[in-house]
Amino acid sequence: MSSENCISNEKEIIPAEEVFHESCRKVLDSYISCTEGEREDFKDHAHRVYKIVKAYTGDDLPPEAASLSLIHDVADRMFNKKSTKYNDVWARNAANALYEFMDDENISHDQLKYSACLLADMAKIEQSAAHHRKLMAEIAEEKSNDNYRETYLLVAERYAGEVSPDQWKVAQPLLDLNHMRLKMDKVNIEAFIIKGAEIMDNLQHPSSKRRSAVLQDVLEAESFYAPILEAMGYEAFAAELRSVAKIRRLIGQDKEDLVKSAKEIQGRVLQVGMDKIADKIFGVNDGTINYAIRKNEDSGEYSTHMGEFAADTKYGNMVAGNWRIKTVGSLADKLKGGDGIMDIVGMMVISRDRETTACDFAHFIADRLKEFRPVCARGKNRPVYIQGTKEYVDVVEQNLRELGVGSDEYLVKIDTDEKCEQRGYSIYEISKVTFAVDIDDIEVPVEIQFITKDERRRARTGEVSHIAYKYLQSKGFGKDNLEEETASQRDNRMMIVNLAEEVLGALYKRRYDMKDSKNTGNLGLNPKSALNQDKFLESLIALLAN
Repeated sequence: MSSENCISNEKEIIPAEEVFHESCRKVLDSYISCTEGEREDFKDHAHRVYKIVKAYTGDDLPPEAASLSLIHDVADRMFNKKSTKYNDVWARNAANALYEFMDDENISHDQLKYSACLLADMAKIEQSAAHHRKLMAEIAEEKSNDNYRETYLLVAERYAGEVSPDQWKVAQPLLDLNHMRLKMDKVNIEAFIIKGAEIMDNLQHPSSKRRSAVLQDVLEAESFYAPILEAMGYEAFAAELRSVAKIRRLIGQDKEDLVKSAKEIQGRVLQVGMDKIADKIFGVNDGTINYAIRKNEDSGEYSTHMGEFAADTKYGNMVAGNWRIKTVGSLADKLKGGDGIMDIVGMMVISRDRETTACDFAHFIADRLKEFRPVCARGKNRPVYIQGTKEYVDVVEQNLRELGVGSDEYLVKIDTDEKCEQRGYSIYEISKVTFAVDIDDIEVPVEIQFITKDERRRARTGEVSHIAYKYLQSKGFGKDNLEEETASQRDNRMMIVNLAEEVLGALYKRRYDMKDSKNTGNLGLNPKSALNQDKFLESLIALLAN
């Protein structure tokens, strides 16, 4: 945004983004003041969504986008005639409030064009999410499973009855990659981020008396919003969405006791503090911990604690990467299974190359692991685990041998050349260790993964990404049946893998294109969203003409 567009009074020059924000606030107040029957927390909901956007995206978005989150529901009432919240009176009230906004002489032409696009995009995204949910319900019904048949109306329609505990267990496939590509191609991702924040608040503060509406929000959060936010690199945002969705599922199953226990477990870890945990793990007193979520006194409570760390080591190298504490929803979901939780704290040391990764990992196993209580991960009989190509495993084992770590102290999974050729790419190269750290009489289960930057990229947007793996599973491709694959099946699988790379890479790039646009001061718009802007203006004019 250009700094030239500022409003001056006798005492000060008001930045254009503040003028714009105030105009959005006036739209919100104008609509509320003349509208009866709206949700009781309409205004509070708008401000909560704004705070979520700011907390989970920081300074990524242009300030205009964050401000537009205040009026996302006003635009919905005017624009989205398919919405159950639409009626003629509310629509006209919304149109009048938005007309005053569009006629505000203090807002630039570029800001108005940007606003029309994003507000229309939000309505389009909501329709896409609902379409995806219904499509998934139809796919589920085709499985001829009685449980799915019973829940079709609940998932796809405005079901007004009770939702049984069993129905709260209904699972949906993850987002279809083709759907992801087609629907995100014609909108601006700022609008998607705002809609993701809206559904998060809807799950945290449900307003509908229809219980199926909450379950439908859960399904959209899990299978539509969270995967796309994750692909864009907003891991904390996606994790919190999944967390609140899992919490809602458990509450629906009368298992609030698990949520309470999970909060207590997480609370004990937070009481210790990530700074102290990281210092104890790496044996330093001056490690650096950053948070991915921007919190302040108005942000509310979040169960997601995630960020970056850096720490010097006694052998002279600095290690750095990502950390996270399991969310309340994820912890509660694990408690439901009755098994122990091996990774309440997770850390990922990201190094520039294999040699550095192998060196960092070997030194940790030889020098630091003895300070803690090693714990075997589920399904493993050793706390130390290495997997990858023979070349990678050889480098790691050589470093371990040089520091006196014997082969009986760890497990190895080697990806053979034959397996690589059959699969079409190598498996995820990683070395990891699980153990328990005792701090202030509180024992904290920890998992640390050691990977290279290239593997981190592959895990985010490449062949071994979580989204690609789950999508392959949903299409019937398992990881252990490569030998039985026909040539046709292999071609289909590789098409999916290549599609995943294309879609995930494009979404990740769009996040940084958005940031570049914001940093250069230009309100960049997706050219393919122009028709959405036209539809917004057409709806506005049509309502004002009546």
